[in-house]
Amino acid sequence: MRASRVMTKDVTCITPDFGLDRAWSLMTKLNVRHLPIVFSGKLVGILSDRDLLVRALQVEGGALTFPPLAVGEAMTPHPITCQQATPVSKLAALMLEHRIDSIPIVSTRDDLIGLVTSTDLIELLTSPDTISDVLPFTFTLKKGEAAAA
Repeated sequence: MRASRVMTKDVTCITPDFGLDRAWSLMTKLNVRHLPIVFSGKLVGILSDRDLLVRALQVEGGALTFPPLAVGEAMTPHPITCQQATPVSKLAALMLEHRIDSIPIVSTRDDLIGLVTSTDLIELLTSPDTISDVLPFTFTLKKGEAAAA
C-alpha cells in the first residue's frame, strides 16, 4: 500500500508568520496535532502540538498562552517528506526512526499533496479490509490438498 491511499488530502496549512496562539487555537478547533507550514506554495516546515507545548506559558485556570512568536520560529524546518508512491511500511519506519508522528507527502517540486499521521497508520490496523492494494481474494482447498504454511 502506498502513501496516496492513506494520506489526508484536505490539509489545513498556515504560513510562517502565523502567531503561535492562533496556531494553537486552530489546532484545537480542527482537532489536529500537526500543521504544515507553506510559503509561496512550497512546504517549508511543520508545526506539531509538541512544538507549541514546549513554548507554552501556563496561566491560572490551566489555560495556555504563548509568547508573541511566529510559527516560523517554532516549526521544524525542512521536515522529512515522502512522495505519493512511498510504501506505507517506509512511512512507519521513518516515523519510528525519527520519533515523529506525521510525514508530509509532497510532489517532486515540494508542493504539499497530503499528510500521513501515525493515526492514519493505526487506522489501517483497525480496518484490515483496506490494507491491500489488490482486490481481496479467497480460495478453498480441494479435498486432499494441504494448506501452505
